[in-house]
Amino acid sequence: MKLSDPRLACPLLAVILIAAGCSGDTEGEGIRPTLTAAVARPEVRDLPRHVMASGPIEPWQEAIVGAELSGLRIERVHAEVGQVVRRGALLVELDAGTLKAQVLEAEASVAEARALQVEAAASAARGEALAQSGAISRRDLDQLKAAAGSADARVQRAEAQLAIGRERLSYARVLAPDDGVIARRTAVPGSMVTNGMELYRLVRQGRVEWRAEVPEGAFPQVAIGQLASVESRAGDRVEGRVRIVSPGLDPATRSGIAYVDLPVGGPLRAGMYANGWIEVGMTQAMLVPLSAVTSRDGSHYVFVLTDGDQVRETKVQVGATLERSVEVTAGLSKDALVVTSGAGFLRDGDRVTVVAPQ
Repeated sequence: MKLSDPRLACPLLAVILIAAGCSGDTEGEGIRPTLTAAVARPEVRDLPRHVMASGPIEPWQEAIVGAELSGLRIERVHAEVGQVVRRGALLVELDAGTLKAQVLEAEASVAEARALQVEAAASAARGEALAQSGAISRRDLDQLKAAAGSADARVQRAEAQLAIGRERLSYARVLAPDDGVIARRTAVPGSMVTNGMELYRLVRQGRVEWRAEVPEGAFPQVAIGQLASVESRAGDRVEGRVRIVSPGLDPATRSGIAYVDLPVGGPLRAGMYANGWIEVGMTQAMLVPLSAVTSRDGSHYVFVLTDGDQVRETKVQVGATLERSVEVTAGLSKDALVVTSGAGFLRDGDRVTVVAPQ
């Protein structure tokens, strides 16, 4: 097929004219068509300053409830793991038959000693009367008084033995030392106890704490009373406050411990590991809308309006994200006019028509 074919003349001419027209328009304009964009200055305001930390959730205080007697058998247990108990609640009953018998014996000894005391006191009183009339010698009177004193001492000794017996009998009922939650039970009915044997572990008052391990560089900023936010690996989040700050750092990890009180009955449990932050003060931050920031190759950019309604792509460093805003930590002046909408369609040097923000 030849180019001189009359059927091809008009289409070929049209293509040439279109190409020529496009080339001429581009050379005439020289820049992209003008785009519309909303601009605003960065918002400067005070924001909380946080120190990040991580650490375990531990009981505030864990009381070990043990036996105070030896050689007795556990008769009944009254509390299970996870149970909430009040101070003085009965946890364990020991077989107290022998102790009860010892108390009865001590009570009988007290009664006998008191009877002898009364008799000795009466003899001493009669001796006083006889001594005044000369019926007995002074020596005999002194012996009667000594006997009365010995009777008084025997009563005191018997009463002390009775008190000891009753005290030992009370140990057969193992009571909760404080309000709390049973964390562990080792008491088994039928087993024999020894003095000091662990029967229960009690989380006092049900309180747990976050032992936040704060890096050395940030640790001096942490203080008692500061607000903390803690999140478990399961996503449960609670707030607490710093109760105690350790006086020194761990030489192995170069970190210090901040003890953060957590709400009683919250979702965090002893043994969990959690991450979080501690609010250590306020800082002035510069914020721009999220829509103003573009990302490319791991870097962040904003477009700044310059003279002549042109935009300049500016690399910035960003910090915390707050709802619909992001903190700019470096690379931007607080007086700059930043494109807040349409940034994704712009290139460095584009001319824009400024419109009011939506």
